[in-house]
Amino acid sequence: MGRYKRLGQELKWLPGECAYCNATGKVTSEMLSKISIDNMYLTTNITQDERQKLINNDSDALKRAAYYEMEVNDFIKQVEYLYFTANLNVDAIVEFYLIAKTEPEISPSEKENFIDYIERIIEHKKANYN
Repeated sequence: MGRYKRLGQELKWLPGECAYCNATGKVTSEMLSKISIDNMYLTTNITQDERQKLINNDSDALKRAAYYEMEVNDFIKQVEYLYFTANLNVDAIVEFYLIAKTEPEISPSEKENFIDYIERIIEHKKANYN
């Protein structure tokens, strides 16, 4: 968890293999010169093709990266607003976001991960801004 905190990515990166080094433990000079170490879009969830496009500064990939970062930051702000300003509890926030989802669309483990993420957003805000 140390690298998440050091890079300010506690709420933006999930645990798992390092996407920057592609889980090799070594970073190429090409990566260092082309991609910021705290790039939110560079995750293990994107395809190898998309990863290479990002490394090559493909304009469409860069747009997708900017859009992804904006979406994540907006989601975090929305959760903070719903909890701290609208005074909704975690269960109400989860239901708000999942209202259109049906059981086959989201598994119990996915829902638990979502609840955990919302709780982490709230705890991060409490720890860093109160």
